[in-house]
Formats: sequence, structure tokens, C-alpha cells
Amino acid sequence: MLVSALVLTVEDGDLARLLTHLSADPRLELGSLVGRRLPVVAEVPDARSGEQLVEELQGLAGVSFVDVVLVDFSMANTQEAI
Repeated sequence: MLVSALVLTVEDGDLARLLTHLSADPRLELGSLVGRRLPVVAEVPDARSGEQLVEELQGLAGVSFVDVVLVDFSMANTQEAI
């Protein structure tokens, strides 16, 4: 299991719809929106899933950028971390 700290930069527009979509994703825990920045904690099974999630988030309407702040490999097995 990998835990990642992300910050999404969101665009003006249908923010309520975007937040509803994100909050329905069981991989994500949303923080409080600060200006146009939304902190998110993500849990995924492995590094590839984490990469796919970031790509998926970057492709969402209403998300202009995804900053990967931290990836915690401490719960991943050694093979996944390499």
C-alpha cells in the first residue's frame, strides 16, 4: 500500500461537481479547499497504480495541475519500492 500527498489546482467552474466526483473515489481523502488548491491523500496498492491515479486526476475537467508532494513507501514491500 502506498500513501501519497497530492495538491490539486482546480479551475473556476463547476467546483461542486468536481468535489462530488472526487469524494466518491474510495482511494481519496479530500482536505479543505484553500483558494484554488485542494489537498488530497491517496491510498493505492502499488507505484504503478499511483502513477495511473495522478494521470487520471490530471485528465479530469476542472483540474489544471496535480502536485505530488510526498509518496510514502513505508508500507510497500521492497520489490515495489525499487
